[in-house]
Amino acid sequence: MNHKSEPKMCMRHMKAHCPRPVVPQQVCSRYAMLRERHRRGTLACALCASILGWCFVAPRTETRPMPRCPVRAAAGETKSGSNFWGAAQKAAGNNKTDVEAYIAETKTRAGQHMNSSQVVDRDEAVKALVQSMESTGLLTLVLGGKNLGKTFLKQAALRACSSNVVVVSADMRDMPGTSLLNAILLTANKTLKERTGDNDVGQYVSSWLGIISAAVLTIEGLGPAASPVGAFIKDMAGIATSRRKVRSAIDAFLSRVRASSKRSAIVVDEANLGLPGLTNGQDGGERGEAKSALAAITAWTKQGKLTSVLLISSEFAYPFRLQATGLDLRDIGRVIVIGEVPKYDMLKMLQHDWGMDENLANIFYTYFGGDIYTTKQALDSLVEKKDNFNPFAVVDCPGLPSCVEDPEARAHLENIAKQGFSPVRNVKTDKGARMIAEENVGGIIKEDAITFDLPDIFTNTSCEWAVIPSSYHMRLKIADKLKSIFPSGSAAPQRPPAVWVCQLGSPDGKNFEVIGNPFQVKGVLANVDDLKKAIDPSLSAFQASKIDIYRRKDGGWVKEETMSASLRETDEADCYGFTIPAGAAGAA
Repeated sequence: MNHKSEPKMCMRHMKAHCPRPVVPQQVCSRYAMLRERHRRGTLACALCASILGWCFVAPRTETRPMPRCPVRAAAGETKSGSNFWGAAQKAAGNNKTDVEAYIAETKTRAGQHMNSSQVVDRDEAVKALVQSMESTGLLTLVLGGKNLGKTFLKQAALRACSSNVVVVSADMRDMPGTSLLNAILLTANKTLKERTGDNDVGQYVSSWLGIISAAVLTIEGLGPAASPVGAFIKDMAGIATSRRKVRSAIDAFLSRVRASSKRSAIVVDEANLGLPGLTNGQDGGERGEAKSALAAITAWTKQGKLTSVLLISSEFAYPFRLQATGLDLRDIGRVIVIGEVPKYDMLKMLQHDWGMDENLANIFYTYFGGDIYTTKQALDSLVEKKDNFNPFAVVDCPGLPSCVEDPEARAHLENIAKQGFSPVRNVKTDKGARMIAEENVGGIIKEDAITFDLPDIFTNTSCEWAVIPSSYHMRLKIADKLKSIFPSGSAAPQRPPAVWVCQLGSPDGKNFEVIGNPFQVKGVLANVDDLKKAIDPSLSAFQASKIDIYRRKDGGWVKEETMSASLRETDEADCYGFTIPAGAAGAA
């Protein structure tokens, strides 16, 4: 059986399958079974929608009916972490070892596996990245939540890319504060030096390197350098201090690569650090650098077909930042959303590589899904906290409370908690959706984005966008926060009164006596009529109407004659009484 993810070029044509398991807003009772969730992924899909330059709209007031799915986890059910620690104790017992030694060994193996740079099986995602690298003239935006392995996948794609493609792969984390164009220039210089001896491109490298090296020496403040490639390069070295001439050096390099019957690709990891930059374009000089970089990218891809460019970002609001800097988002030719590791591969990794037993692996997957890094953080926390471990304290999302308090954002979050997404009709006027994106709580996905293992969101709807959480675990955090934080200006809802009842019998036909033990009736009960229906939910409304409700008064029982009468809070010692006439007793 093939368990690998398949890319979806058009969400409308995805195979219909069960969406992410539902986590109700009131999150299920502690008796709800922890069920496995359907394959899902990419939650972090943020903002692919914005990629088309269209904007957000006010959320629907209703939610579209969804197929019934098992609940995967109950927020609050494991606040104490007892399920995790109990599973670890059981696994340790099965291995005839101490629980602390067992979990410490699991942590060690997990660290070794993560440091090995192994890419957990996501071949389709790697193929999508390679395809973009090998497609000349294409600007691709790659989005995904933090720590979902985008860099590992990028490295795998670089290894798989055709040797006929000269790839300049820059990581802005290694060059903080450097403008994007300068980072590309510096990386190109290093890349070409490393490829001098390559059979495929070695004969061209000296010519390409001359163009790049002359400009690099100048921007590094080393002054113009002697170059074997002639007057053109000497002239460029003398004026490369301006961003225009830095771009000219890259232009010339890309043109010469194309003239050599080769292809090129520029890959920028964590591109948001260089474009618009560390101050988010607030600094005037940085803003100017960003505009120049965007103009260059558009010229290299859409206009000149000189190269392909992949911008990788963990920020879900990144498309908005590009748009604010001046990019026409319609110029982005492809969006790839990197999601979490599929269920089969994640469970295999947790058991075979990290050493968890099946039960412990399933519990971790139930709460943290296919997010490897967050799962490792959770494991570290479990080692430290033991049975005080709180799965909802692993990931810090400072922007979530403000989103929950905002009425427009909350409307989306309530839909997400219930069904895993919230439909969006337009992006321009929806401040709530934009807020969710900017706070990295979630983002917007458009139906034609390349995604992996998303539910079939866009079936039977005219909406082309949907707000989704940044990860499955974020969906659980959203559900948890919705219970404890309320919209700005509103008070916490009042707890419904606890209503206890006991069954009454009359052996002598005159006086009532209590039969059996009192019990609490669950649910929100507004009046006597509601109480009748809640005492035995298996009864029809007609049968329930035959139940008589009594309240205590002066040591006896007085029948409640008014069905709309409000209920008071009671306890076991002072409870309502009820009788079930023979015609209703035992009826189903």
